[in-house]
Amino acid sequence: ASAFQSSSINIHQRNNNVILNAYIPDGFTKESYAKFKEQEKKKQQKQNLGRMGPKGFKSRSFQSFQEALERGEADHLMPVFNAKERVRRGELRQEDIPYMQRGGAWDNADVKGAKKNKWLKSDKDYASGGYKKEQ
Repeated sequence: ASAFQSSSINIHQRNNNVILNAYIPDGFTKESYAKFKEQEKKKQQKQNLGRMGPKGFKSRSFQSFQEALERGEADHLMPVFNAKERVRRGELRQEDIPYMQRGGAWDNADVKGAKKNKWLKSDKDYASGGYKKEQ
């Protein structure tokens, strides 16, 4: 019967002998590891990994897309099958392939000789970091 009874434990007892240690990899001192982490942080800030989006294309905000769609300046982009082969055969131009599929920019800035799409005020706001203010 004593197996099903809880033993009396003092849950309010504190252990004042706790020692906290920080993680420091082998081969580093505390100071050299802090310096290394700071250098890595600066390197990461310079890279700006989010500038081109997750797939390497330059996108626009959804608000800008909606505004352009309502004005008739934009259209829904559907994927093109066998796009590279069709461009090679001359059936398609490079700018006819949706920018997300070709890994380019929504305004066709990545395609030489292509007609560039017009930037709206909301596009300029988004490109200058306006999306960060909303987060």
